[in-house]
Amino acid sequence: MRYMNTTCYHIDIQKGTYSEFIGNASSKQNFQDFAKEAVKHTQNTSNAQEFIFNSGSLVEKEFLTYRDHLPHWTVMCDKFSAELLVEQQASQRSIDHLNKKVTPGSLLIIHCKPNANVDLLVLVKMEQEEFANVIDFEHQYGLPTEKKALNTALIRFEKGSPTSLLVSRTNAFWVKFLDVYPVRSDNVNTANAFNAIDIALRKVKRDGFKADHLALRNHLITYLRNNEGKTVVYAELVETVFDSHKPLDKNFLAKDFANSLRDLPNKKTGKQAFDPHFQIDMEDVKAKKRTTSIGLTDKIELSLKDGIENLDETILPYDENGRKGIVVFSDEGFEYFKKSED
Repeated sequence: MRYMNTTCYHIDIQKGTYSEFIGNASSKQNFQDFAKEAVKHTQNTSNAQEFIFNSGSLVEKEFLTYRDHLPHWTVMCDKFSAELLVEQQASQRSIDHLNKKVTPGSLLIIHCKPNANVDLLVLVKMEQEEFANVIDFEHQYGLPTEKKALNTALIRFEKGSPTSLLVSRTNAFWVKFLDVYPVRSDNVNTANAFNAIDIALRKVKRDGFKADHLALRNHLITYLRNNEGKTVVYAELVETVFDSHKPLDKNFLAKDFANSLRDLPNKKTGKQAFDPHFQIDMEDVKAKKRTTSIGLTDKIELSLKDGIENLDETILPYDENGRKGIVVFSDEGFEYFKKSED
């Protein structure tokens, strides 16, 4: 990877100013190392969403001008910082009535080339963190070295090919600053993600783990409904719903199944594709929670409404003296039938 240009601007929303990072030889080298780590993180993130530039986007227009005329770099970076300041000030005004403040931040602007035909523009909006200096306990602001960037954009320009744009943590001000729109709408992302998982769950049922299938599917639907309108990271969905699942059938390998779901965003293409980061919109998900009904006699039916923990300990098969049936351990059932006998 060849790093062509790297710049950082500190954005002060309250003062309405932005300033370029200027340091000495040592601090500049530290900054270059910091920037390279930011690029690696942006390339390896698993929660980016595909976007497309709107016609006339400042970011796209200015970078193409710079690519054809390298001295334009400083002008481009200045315009980016000014535009981001405008959008963040608008965000601040929208929350003034809540007595909240937008956290100060810095914009990393990086141009690098993985090969001669490809240009990568990496934009990283880092939120500054307040800390107390250990020498005099003076309150200061700094950039986190471990914390993931809140807003990133990895933009790939290649002559003869459409521009590729991956955006993570799509805050409203960041999307407006980039002037982009999503390749797939939220309702399409939600429906495709659900359908991909639902297809995988069918194999769980075919393999004989009906109780686990029922529990996982119902949990998935509940999770999506409870988080309607919220942004979800697919990897976190898998962790919450499937990684934490306690098998109802001891032979069901829940962890293996969860791992098999992780790569679905990369496997699904075309009309079945979905982003690993989107806002939940249930408009096109018509699925309902299911129950499993087992006919015991022509007048008695056992209904499993959801997954049951320790199912093999709650319901046991009975086979003695030629009579077959089941035993259901239930305090409520015991009290009901005890009263009936009384």
